[in-house]
Amino acid sequence: MRNMTAVLVLLLGLTGSVIALSQPLDVSGAYVREPIPGRYMSAAFMTLTNTSATDKTLISVSADWAGIIEIHTHLHDNGVMRMRQLESLTIPAGETVSLQPGGLHLMLFKLQLPLTEPLPLTLCFDDGECQTASAELRSLK
Repeated sequence: MRNMTAVLVLLLGLTGSVIALSQPLDVSGAYVREPIPGRYMSAAFMTLTNTSATDKTLISVSADWAGIIEIHTHLHDNGVMRMRQLESLTIPAGETVSLQPGGLHLMLFKLQLPLTEPLPLTLCFDDGECQTASAELRSLK
């Protein structure tokens, strides 16, 4: 019986170590711009820090309060700023990626108005792992 207890403690310890190695991203400063009156679309911004030893690739974002969420970037094309959808966004191991106005961001479509805080978002990665983050609502003013 004592040997089984020792084995069980060892297995639990190893499981805890594996879980500790699989760290989600640190999501900070997440916010959603208040939609322009009469519009059902907006954008979300945040800072994503990958504290793990492996790259994390964001492949989708969802929320009950938004019908469609796309990962977007801005590109300069012959002096004109154009928005482009990305299929995924890689956050390299040990690095930080900022989603901010004029750069990478999340486009939010088919919003269920009025939006009320907190605004939960589910971020899903190519390894099948998902995590929830909470965004605040910021006025246009």
